[in-house]
Amino acid sequence: MRYTIFLIVVAFSFLIINIANSEPSFNGNTPGCGGSGCHTMASGIVTAEVLSNFQVRVTVSGTTSDVGGELVDTSGTVVAVNNSTSSNPFTLTAPAAGTYIVNAGYRSPSRDWGTTTVTIAVTGIDDKLIGNNPQAYQLYSNYPNPFNPTTKIRYSLPQPGFTTLKIYNIQGKEVLTLVKGEKPAGIYEVSFDAANLPSGNYVYQLKSGSYVETRKMALIQ
Repeated sequence: MRYTIFLIVVAFSFLIINIANSEPSFNGNTPGCGGSGCHTMASGIVTAEVLSNFQVRVTVSGTTSDVGGELVDTSGTVVAVNNSTSSNPFTLTAPAAGTYIVNAGYRSPSRDWGTTTVTIAVTGIDDKLIGNNPQAYQLYSNYPNPFNPTTKIRYSLPQPGFTTLKIYNIQGKEVLTLVKGEKPAGIYEVSFDAANLPSGNYVYQLKSGSYVETRKMALIQ
C-alpha cells in the first residue's frame, strides 16, 4: 500500500511557503503528485516529538490503519521518509540539526494528511549575559576558530530588541537557530557544541532590529 503525502516547500531566501504534493516512494526528494491519489489537508492530526540522535517521533491521529510521513528541510527537500508503516507513532531521522516540517497522513478512513514543525538542536547551547552597557552592536569572531567540536560566539546589543543568531552551512542552508527572542541590552556569549555536525565551513549571522552582521567559522572534526 502506498501513501501520497503533500509537501510544503519552503523557499529559503524569501521564507515564502508554497503548498505542493509529494509522492516520496516514486519521486525521492522531488515534490510532485497528481490525480485522485493525492491527499486532503486535515488540521490537528499530526504531532511530533524530538528524540535523541536527530530522531523525530511522529504520531498521526484519526486512523487505525497504516500511516506514512516525511521530514522536509528549509530548502524544501525531503530528507527522511517512511512511506507506509503499521507503527503509530513511528520515527524519522534527520541528517542534522535544524528546523524541519513534518508531513504525515493515512489512506484510511480517507486520504488525509497533516503537518507540523520541529526544531532539532545541537546539544551544548548556552546563551549567557556576561556584560552590561555596550556602546554598539557587534558580532565578534568565534573562539577558538577553527574549532573541534565546541566554540564560543560573543555579541553585544546596545539596546533591547528581537534578536536572532543563526548558523548556516556554506551552501546557505540554515543548520540551527542559537538565539531567537527578545533580548535586553548587554553583551552575550553562546557556547556552541557542533559534535553532531560534519566538518566544514559555516556562517553565523546576528540580526537585531536593523542590524545584521555575518561571520565565518570552520569546524574540524
